[in-house]
Amino acid sequence: MIPSLELAVVIVALAFFSAISFKKKALDLAGIIIANAVGLIIFYLGGISYFFLTVLFFVVAEASTRYSSKRTKISHERRTTGNIFGNSCVAVIALAMGINIAFFGALSAALADTLSSEFGMLSKKKPVLLTTFKEVEPGTDGGVTALGTWSSILGAGIIASIHFAWNANVFLFGVLILAGVFGSVVDSFFGAVFERHNILGNTEVNFLGSGAGALLAFVLSTLL
Repeated sequence: MIPSLELAVVIVALAFFSAISFKKKALDLAGIIIANAVGLIIFYLGGISYFFLTVLFFVVAEASTRYSSKRTKISHERRTTGNIFGNSCVAVIALAMGINIAFFGALSAALADTLSSEFGMLSKKKPVLLTTFKEVEPGTDGGVTALGTWSSILGAGIIASIHFAWNANVFLFGVLILAGVFGSVVDSFFGAVFERHNILGNTEVNFLGSGAGALLAFVLSTLL
C-alpha cells in the first residue's frame, strides 16, 4: 500500500515541475502529461527515492540543455513525448522487472548521452564522426568531441554516485560509470549509422543507447 503522505508529496512535486516546465517551455503539453505518468509509474514501482532520482535526472538534463543554448546562442526546443520515451522507457521496464541495477544503468546512459551532446556543443574543436573519425559540423548525429566524452563520464558519475550513496558498493559504482559511457557511445554509433540517414529517429536511438547501458550494468553486476 502506498503511503498517503508520500503520494501527496509526489503529486505536489509533479504539479510544481509541470508548471515550471510549461512556463519555461521545457516540455510541450503532451510531454508534460507523459512525464507525469512516468513519474507516477516509477513512484509506484520503486518508491519515492526512485521518483526523486528520476526528477533529478530531468532537472540536470534540462539545466545542461539551457546552459548549452545560452553559450552557443542556439534556441532551446521543447522536449516532447519522444524525448521522454527515449530516455525513460528502458528504465521503467527495468524497474518493472525488478532489475534495479539495470534501471540505474539506463539512467546513467541517458544522462551521459545528454551531457555529452549538450556540453559537446561547447567544444572549440569540431566533432568527428564516430564511425569515420572525420570532422563534421557541430550538432551532427554521431559526432563526438573530447569535451563531450568527458561530459558523458560526468553524467554517468552523477547516477553512479547516487547509487553508491545508497548502496556503498565500489564495484557497482564502476559498473555504472562504464554502463553510462558505453550507452552514450552506442547512442552516438546508431546516430552516425542510422539517425544521420533518417533510418531511425532520435527516440529510437536514445532507447537503444539507454538499453545498452541497462544491459551492460545488468551483465557486469552478475559478476559480483
